[in-house]
Amino acid sequence: MPLSSALPDTGGSTRGPVRSPPARSLVEALELAGRERQREEQELDLAMSEVAREDVQNRRSIDEAYRRIAALKLLRQELEERRAAMASAASRHEWQAVRTGLQADSARFAGRAEEARTAMKARDERIAAEMASPELVAALTEFERYHAEVEPSLASMPAAYRLAISETHERNARRLAPYAAELNSLALRLDAAVEPIGVVACASPADGRPEALVLVLPLPFAVYREWATREEDLGTVFAYRIVAAVCRLLQGIGAADAPIEYFEVHGCLALQVWLGDHVVVGDLREQTLEHIARAYEEGAELRAAGVEVYGVWLRPELLTEDGA
Repeated sequence: MPLSSALPDTGGSTRGPVRSPPARSLVEALELAGRERQREEQELDLAMSEVAREDVQNRRSIDEAYRRIAALKLLRQELEERRAAMASAASRHEWQAVRTGLQADSARFAGRAEEARTAMKARDERIAAEMASPELVAALTEFERYHAEVEPSLASMPAAYRLAISETHERNARRLAPYAAELNSLALRLDAAVEPIGVVACASPADGRPEALVLVLPLPFAVYREWATREEDLGTVFAYRIVAAVCRLLQGIGAADAPIEYFEVHGCLALQVWLGDHVVVGDLREQTLEHIARAYEEGAELRAAGVEVYGVWLRPELLTEDGA
């Protein structure tokens, strides 16, 4: 049998066995490894260069951000200083407006009070002239004599005398009553435009539990200083009504025994109530304004004189003498 018949079938290929590539020499292997390392180092150097470039850029950005932060901090400080200056200027302007407004209201009220005084003087002179007539003089004389001399002994007189004397007295009283009512009335209506007059109020401190209540009236401090000797006029009646309103207010807020002190603010009469020893019941601001309004509603003489009173609630620093 031929030798070829005993060999395994290789698919008909007539080529000889595949040989492995010849082994590189040591020099070639080292050169190849060196080139591979050089390539890797170049890639690493390139990556490190990119990192370094980005690091420089980031550091520049950080430095710029710090500069911007510093600039913004300086700008913020300047703006805050400007805001504080503006707030201080605004408060000063408000303080000046309150001072000017109180003085203007005081001047307007004084003018209206003088008009009322002049009108009352003219009224009194007219009534005096009318009562100088013989009939009214006789009626007034009999009226005064009745109370001074006749009335004490009237019960001991005969019934007929008592009846006649009483009828005469009642007739004289009816005749004199209109004059007496007019003379005793302060509600003398003036033909004049209405003057709005403000009563300023505040609590100290402005927030939290109030320790003091202050009201400022557009009246000269002389109304209080000369209370006992001053001739009663529209201003004194106005002060009476506001003081009465404050007393009612104190009863309503649970501080009826709170001490009241009178002093001068911007040339005007002011009163201060110490509330530090009391816990105020209710809203002090709302109740104060309500009682001021009520005082005006009850003041027929104020309305007759064409004075419209309203309450204004302010911050306490606006009522200091220096605006601080």
